[in-house]
Amino acid sequence: MEVTRMVELARIQELKILHNVRLINRHDLNPIVSSDNLHVQFELKGEVVGKITCHLCLDGKELTQADRNYLFPLFAESMNILVGRQISLDEEFRNMRIQLSSPKLSMIAREISTGTRTMTQKYELDLDSQSFDVLIEYGVEGIN
Repeated sequence: MEVTRMVELARIQELKILHNVRLINRHDLNPIVSSDNLHVQFELKGEVVGKITCHLCLDGKELTQADRNYLFPLFAESMNILVGRQISLDEEFRNMRIQLSSPKLSMIAREISTGTRTMTQKYELDLDSQSFDVLIEYGVEGIN
């Protein structure tokens, strides 16, 4: 008999991606609304199924094309590292068979609000000179 339950991945407080790039978990009680963002999505299959969508909030940021060409692949790779680490460090998930898809990057912005979502974590992607909000939505279920 299969039992389905909602699960939440462990929070990582800080993750260094490169010498000048860090992901920092932020606890912020104020809701964040983003309508100018790009997102990368991962699908999980196996003993854990679902989707993880990571949004890079660009609201109020003015980026040149060169900045975007540098930032977008860095963001996708950072999210790949973060999600992989969350799964491998989580007490419940580390011994499960889980297939994580390659990141699927979308340049089509969609509105996201942390005020209406319960399974969302907030990180900041800190670069040498800039900081960007990153919102991560979890739609993940463990199946026994």
